[in-house]
Amino acid sequence: MSVRVTGWGGIGEIGGNKLLLEDGDWQVLLDFGLSFGAFGKYFEEFLRPRATAGTFDYLRADLLPPLRGLYRPELEALPQVEAFWETATSAPGFRDDVRPAATLLTHAHADHLAHVSFLRPDAPIVASATTTMIAKAIQDVSTGGMDAETVFMAPREAKNSVLESVRNAPRSQRPWLILDPEKWTAAASDYWATAFTARGAKEWNYQSVEPMSHAIEEHKVLSFPVDHSIPGARGYAVETSKGWVGYTGDIRLHGQNGETTREFAEELAKLDLCLLICEGTQASSPLQEGELNVQENVARVVSQAEGLVVGDFGPRNIERLLTFLSAARDAGRQLVVLAKDALLLHAMHMVDPTIPLPGSPVGPYVYSDRRGSTKAWQRFVDTEYASAIVDSDAIKAAPGDFVMALSFFDAARLLDISCSGGVWIYSSSEAYNEEQVQDAKRLRNWIALLEMELRGAITDEDKGHDPFHASGHASGPDLLKFIEIARPRKLMPVHIEENGLAFYREHVPPLGIELLEPLRGEALEIHV
Repeated sequence: MSVRVTGWGGIGEIGGNKLLLEDGDWQVLLDFGLSFGAFGKYFEEFLRPRATAGTFDYLRADLLPPLRGLYRPELEALPQVEAFWETATSAPGFRDDVRPAATLLTHAHADHLAHVSFLRPDAPIVASATTTMIAKAIQDVSTGGMDAETVFMAPREAKNSVLESVRNAPRSQRPWLILDPEKWTAAASDYWATAFTARGAKEWNYQSVEPMSHAIEEHKVLSFPVDHSIPGARGYAVETSKGWVGYTGDIRLHGQNGETTREFAEELAKLDLCLLICEGTQASSPLQEGELNVQENVARVVSQAEGLVVGDFGPRNIERLLTFLSAARDAGRQLVVLAKDALLLHAMHMVDPTIPLPGSPVGPYVYSDRRGSTKAWQRFVDTEYASAIVDSDAIKAAPGDFVMALSFFDAARLLDISCSGGVWIYSSSEAYNEEQVQDAKRLRNWIALLEMELRGAITDEDKGHDPFHASGHASGPDLLKFIEIARPRKLMPVHIEENGLAFYREHVPPLGIELLEPLRGEALEIHV
């Protein structure tokens, strides 16, 4: 039988992974994420695809691949979508025969997860228990529409060429299979069954998660924990008629759990891979700073700071949250997180007791926002963690007692605290596109307005500052180390740009490994 891999995302770009593995008629998707680059080509915060147009705007702007029949039927039931399909047969990568048996999800970052929202719910999403809970927590706090419906879906119907929500109809949920069912507790089931909607759980037709077996339609599927900047990340190996195919997702070796990534490579080596689909985000970069170095630098700055400290890092970088939590505690301060972060911690704790709950002996406080209205999930946090709530007046009265976990998009909250001075520790990746550069300029303006001291590198011009960030991706030397251990016969790079490809072209063939460079929408056939 023919074994093929086709990429419609993550090909020549960082993120947006949308990969299809086929063995004869059998198909499985490897992630189905949002491409930030493709999205930013036409859209931005205040210019977004129209929810009333179903999949049309996404298809027309090439944000979704031209795969007729892959998407939720109710999002396609519009004349403009039908007209698109009538002319799309000549589009690069067009197919009308893609019906995957499942989607193997590596982790819960949007560039791997978000466009699962559009997939028809016939086939399950396979993921770790942690990734599954993160996905629900993300949607619970989301203000988005159909492009944020990874776990549950609001019913819609077409009326006069416009897609409208069906009033008073229950939400439905796509099936999820978890790779580590031993982690799925009764508390996890309770949270999974909770609908944070205006009318409560009656709006939620949910399915209990089911354990993932060792095969999908008689094809063996193995999964392995890997280290990344979000908990619950997994790599996969799938048995095909030509041999095993490995898929890394996003990996690193320099994090606190880097040994899991090395163990993944060792397990892949036992399978005699015919193909490794390997990320290369940082392939052209030298060895990365480790998270232990970040911990030391954050702890030092927090211990020496006067006034309020702000920790600016990714909202789902729990490893970094724990770094700031420890630094705050050692300095006699209390970490404060937003309500959405508190809900995420709550969800993750249900399947991973090592994640601290807000208000627990070692957990953070929860910031009380000034709200015009309160949503159901916010009321849940307010009630569940009432003893851990802290407001702007308390922080204003003693700013030196707190570290606030915020980002640029949360900066206006500091106007309520109105305390000048303190330190803003930027602990995220540097700006790398035009939009992020503009955000970085605005962030500098906010820091100046608040009379805070910036520590950390926002853009390239900040090089030389103390390192407060460790990448979620392996460096070139570490990627080669991983590949040398795994020893695939062929390697297909994804999640990679031209500079990373150049690194692979130079270093992979000398290892005796054939480098396969994919083109978007074109199937690569795997020959033994």
